[in-house]
Amino acid sequence: MASEKAKNPRKYWYSVSVDTLRGMGFLALVVAALALGWLGYRSWEAKSLEREAVQVMDEVQGLLQRLQGEARTASGYRTELSAASRSFQEAQVSLSQNDYRKALDGARRSRNVLLSILDALQLPEGAGQAQFISVQGEVLYRRGDGGDWKEARSRATLRSGDYVRTAENGSAEIMFRDGTLYTIRPNTQFIVSAGQAGGGDQSIEMEYGWVDMDTAQNTSNVKTPNAVARVREDSEAFVSVDKGSSEGRFGTTRGTVEVASSGGLTRAVQPMQQVVQTGDLLSEPSPLPGRPELLEPADNASLDLEQVRELVLGWEAVPGAGRYALQVSRNHLFVDNVIDATNRTKTRATLGLRGEGTFQWRVAAFKDGMQGPWSAPRKFRVASFRSGTGEKDVTPPELDLADVKSYGSIFIVGGRSEPGARIEINGEQVKTEADGSFTKTVQLSKDGWSFIEIRARDASGNETLRRHRVFVENP
Repeated sequence: MASEKAKNPRKYWYSVSVDTLRGMGFLALVVAALALGWLGYRSWEAKSLEREAVQVMDEVQGLLQRLQGEARTASGYRTELSAASRSFQEAQVSLSQNDYRKALDGARRSRNVLLSILDALQLPEGAGQAQFISVQGEVLYRRGDGGDWKEARSRATLRSGDYVRTAENGSAEIMFRDGTLYTIRPNTQFIVSAGQAGGGDQSIEMEYGWVDMDTAQNTSNVKTPNAVARVREDSEAFVSVDKGSSEGRFGTTRGTVEVASSGGLTRAVQPMQQVVQTGDLLSEPSPLPGRPELLEPADNASLDLEQVRELVLGWEAVPGAGRYALQVSRNHLFVDNVIDATNRTKTRATLGLRGEGTFQWRVAAFKDGMQGPWSAPRKFRVASFRSGTGEKDVTPPELDLADVKSYGSIFIVGGRSEPGARIEINGEQVKTEADGSFTKTVQLSKDGWSFIEIRARDASGNETLRRHRVFVENP
């Protein structure tokens, strides 16, 4: 054997061609480039969240300073102000720990509560139980049993005994004074009711439909035709009631819900569980499917309609899921959706791009007939630098302003522009919703008359400028 090896020394070696080595080197470079690109995207996403969190926290700080100087705040809104302050402090801690998404969520919660207090202070008849934060489609409310139905608008207040109704194309977000946020889905009706006797818990009486809740430092009670759900503090939960059968569903994705039927049965619903109510009976808690993780495209992706005509949406598979629901919408409440599919069996979907705009999309999993929670939504923007005629777009974007609300030196500026337009107020970029709407808190330091400048700029660089004259009165 030794002599054979000596005669044929190359026989026991593998040979690799130069082309193979080059291919392996190219593949390694591609993998390294993808890894660097992923790390770069994650870094950019973190910086973007950090900037937005810091911006909202600056607004909250101004609102807190304004309200702490109000004598009526201490006498009538001590609990609400304390809740907002705690959320702000938690946001500060999260920011120091580089948890920017949690910091942003806490800062937004604090801002919404503070704005609710400011609006309540403006009412001569006193504060309401809650107010509309955002409205999409047909949403109505009325004062008590005998009032006329009115169109709901952002920042309209609700009091005990008021009715709220959404149509098939309607949805709304409602913030209660204790910081509880309700998202009202289409085809829903409920009554705002006072808290339980001897307690300050917020409460509604739900006749039919679906509501999602995000509670703050207090519990929230939802009464249905055949049950009562007590949503504990710091919980995310949902309650649905079928209009025809009055069958109810009670579930939670975070925290705990305690359900009691009219027949005396009780159930404790833990995170990622639901209970079904049929008549006086309550089912045992059953697990909900997991929340899908979106993969592609990256959040806030920008696409040129002149170069890209298709977009692939991808998400991770949820264990045990038999199908998925996919929604693509022009608004963050997901009504009047561009795509609303409930029977997707694959974890990818290819969209044909037909027009400009900013869109949001999300996915939910189904397992054994049960729908799980929606994924965190992502945005993508479709823009074209040329009009359909092939000529450069020279038309300035529309810019409609709502009433600018004044609170001394603080002003709430809201309006709408075309989807995809960049909005700046006094030189600072403002986050816009998918339908082009925006809201921004502005604080001015100089007393007397001043101007707020609102600028909208489209993808072709066309601009529209509005100047609103305001009177500044610092406390």
